[in-house]
Amino acid sequence: MLAVVGAATTSNTSAAQGRIRSIVGEARHLRGSAPDAAVQLARAARLQARAEGLDAAEADAILLLAELAHGDGASDHAFALAAEAVSIADRNVGDPDIAPTLAWSLHLLGTIHWEASNYPSALAMCFRALDVYRTTGLDVDEARLLHTIASIHQATGDVDRALANYETALAINETFDRPDVDAMLLGNMARLHGRRGAPERAIELGQRALHLARLHAPQLVGGLLADQAEWHVAVGERATAERCLADARVEWRQRMIDGAPASTFEQLSILVAEGRVALRLGNYDEAWAALVPALDLADRTDHRDLELEIHDLLATAYRQVGRFEDALLHRERHFALHREIHSDATDLRIRTLQLAHDDQAARLRREMVRVRTSELVSSFAARRVDVDAYHLEAFERIASLAELRGGNTTRHTDGVGDLAAEIAHAIGRPPEWAERLRLAARLHDIGKVTIPDSVLLKPGPLTMSEYDEVKQHTVLGRRLLLGVSTELFSLAAEAAWTHHEWWDGAGYPNGLSGEAIPLSGRIVAIADVFDSLINRRIYKREWSVAEAMRFVRTGSGTQFQPELIEAFTQVLLARHPELPPP
Repeated sequence: MLAVVGAATTSNTSAAQGRIRSIVGEARHLRGSAPDAAVQLARAARLQARAEGLDAAEADAILLLAELAHGDGASDHAFALAAEAVSIADRNVGDPDIAPTLAWSLHLLGTIHWEASNYPSALAMCFRALDVYRTTGLDVDEARLLHTIASIHQATGDVDRALANYETALAINETFDRPDVDAMLLGNMARLHGRRGAPERAIELGQRALHLARLHAPQLVGGLLADQAEWHVAVGERATAERCLADARVEWRQRMIDGAPASTFEQLSILVAEGRVALRLGNYDEAWAALVPALDLADRTDHRDLELEIHDLLATAYRQVGRFEDALLHRERHFALHREIHSDATDLRIRTLQLAHDDQAARLRREMVRVRTSELVSSFAARRVDVDAYHLEAFERIASLAELRGGNTTRHTDGVGDLAAEIAHAIGRPPEWAERLRLAARLHDIGKVTIPDSVLLKPGPLTMSEYDEVKQHTVLGRRLLLGVSTELFSLAAEAAWTHHEWWDGAGYPNGLSGEAIPLSGRIVAIADVFDSLINRRIYKREWSVAEAMRFVRTGSGTQFQPELIEAFTQVLLARHPELPPP
């Protein structure tokens, strides 16, 4: 019997995890077209996962929130979320389901360090991400991780290591038919060869990248054309370079007209390339015409690496035409921005250390609480203190608070407990179990204490999202009650979790049906509906006992188990002899 229960629990957990991850998947699908909706879905998935104690699903939802925040330019928020996902994953390091989430959370932290020019920490995070990812057996995206590592080496000027990683990524990616990734890798390799003085090789690789990008990654075309212009100038092909720049501008504008995704970085890449080409050709007016708006755009969008380069190019241009004051101004701004980037990188390193320290401190506090709690429970047992009685009063007060917040009295909790116990007696359950259910059933709605007043006290009909929020009281109630490991509280958690399941499977939170619903939940479901009907609520009048009995009986075979409805009818007729028989 225990093996069957364990298998059912595992199955329910897997189903719940799958359900939450499908919500995360839907949010990922919406991130490009409806980012606000994606954020709302990811937050809902996170809350549901936390309520059900599903760490892997929660970490997955947090990672998506971090990616959305990063995409929206909120790097600090993204960093905190990604660090939280890593912390959750590290606590569940033996769970294979959480390894991919850990890998991509580390990768995001590495990316944020890289953007802050904190290259050693960026490499450390990304190397760990690669190691974790390789344990999953999912090598389809290994090239992406290697691409990031190569890009960090490229940013530090370590061209040899950067090229080695790009080439390895390209070789791995060949087996997976990912031409969009190939285009990105080839484009970066072309850029490296061009910067190290091999423009012919840069042109060759860049043309391969362009061919793939036109078919599979149009968002890369503008930047690749701009790069090609620079290399063609380097080999003396001025007309080809100008044509590449003109094509890049046309590509950008057309994508804007078509409403296709067009990144600011792409626009900046084109403007900066125009500035570089103009400087190579000695066309200073054209250089300033490209670089001055590029500097403003880079400053507004916080692309500080490009902003540094633009200041350097402008300083060079002004010096070459003898405008030394302007050149000095841009050189000073270059140095000031460099100091700012260095300071931010230092702050990020400190923050990383602080998060690690806080996480370790939190683990120590949890362990101290666990040990202390164990000592207290042992002490109470040694002194023959009734643990159920010790906790029951506190939990009953919380359950009463939930009722009082809803504008009700505590009569409902007592009424449900009493009716549930009488039904249990009527079907012949052992007296000790029936009396335990009397106490446990009082706590069935304890999870409602977490529902906001705006929903709990709403006099009109609930929206779908508000109704989904109310449904969570079953899951949250179970989690609260499982904190006490006794038969009474295990029964209470079971009833709180399942008293909204339906006999025909149409209920929530798990869609159980028939005898898969625990007996406690089947009984409390009847008692809860009946007692709710005969008590006045914000949104309804109180019903007579006869009206409520007739209504509950209509749910026989759909919402409620028929045999339990017959026992319920016997109890009510015994309580109220004046009632006509059904």
